[in-house]
Amino acid sequence: MQPEKELLKQKARRLLEQLLSVYTPSGQEGQASEVFESIAEEFNLTLHVTSTNSFFLGDGEVLLASHMDTVSGYIPPKISDVEIRGRGAVDAKGPLASMILASWIMNERGCKVQVGALSDEENRSAGARELISSGKRFSHIIVGEPTNTTHIAVEYRGLLRVNVNCDGKPEHSSSATENVILKYLPAILETSQLPSQYSSPSIVPTIIKSGNSPNVTPGDFYVHFDVRYPYGITDKDILSKISEKFEGCNLSVSEHIPPVKVGPSTPAVKALMRGLLQQGLKPSLVRKGGTSDMNLLYSITPSIATYGPGDSRLEHTEFERITLDEIYIATLTYVNALEELCLKR
Repeated sequence: MQPEKELLKQKARRLLEQLLSVYTPSGQEGQASEVFESIAEEFNLTLHVTSTNSFFLGDGEVLLASHMDTVSGYIPPKISDVEIRGRGAVDAKGPLASMILASWIMNERGCKVQVGALSDEENRSAGARELISSGKRFSHIIVGEPTNTTHIAVEYRGLLRVNVNCDGKPEHSSSATENVILKYLPAILETSQLPSQYSSPSIVPTIIKSGNSPNVTPGDFYVHFDVRYPYGITDKDILSKISEKFEGCNLSVSEHIPPVKVGPSTPAVKALMRGLLQQGLKPSLVRKGGTSDMNLLYSITPSIATYGPGDSRLEHTEFERITLDEIYIATLTYVNALEELCLKR
């Protein structure tokens, strides 16, 4: 079965409109239950809903894993014959729609593929963690995130969420002998590194709290660092640097996700590259400055890569939009790649 282009684009249009019509910020993915019941019936796919409200369609040894949750702030969908706008159109309901269409085509051809609309990717990746804990294994995984339709992401930086708590000396501000804010502000400036080069970690303060009275010096000082670091640098290196600057303070890590990197000879990467080449498109391998479910799902199989339609610069913005042509190209790319991966199971 190979639906002709206009038919496939119209199916993509209706499917993405369904997905965008329901508001699913992290933690509220369950609101999409009826939508997925309808999708499962239309595309003849079995549906399984997990305890974290991840939705799995179909069954097989190859997983197409995107996510159903979005950042907060609903933007109602606007549909035209060319493009679709709305919250999640790019990140990542557009890629998810392409994956559902590809799995429908491939399952009809006898290549059993499973699609995972994972929960909580924009928060703590509860869906990906749940999948890993389940013990389920796959031969190959393609992660659905916007990669500008012709790019394939082979590397993501790791994540550290670092909390620093320092004690101060409460005194009347008019006669204070010390001030914990003044003491540790230089440490923030010396520690922080804004994103610049991929090969260097970014160490960004995102929360600062101190004091509770206008005329008393603070008895405490708190700063949270959001850290992203590349493959080849360890979390110990970064924590050592922060600890050195905040001597005498207590450091704790509330979340740690290691970086991930796969090579161009990885089966999933090669299949996606050929999937684009078969359409006369030139693929590019890229590194991503953030962190995604790929970092976690790598523990299931090393044959993993990230690919999807949509302009990644529009993620999390008020201008999310994706064209039907992008979805069509991505769907064929997934189909072409799956044809190859199914032979390697």
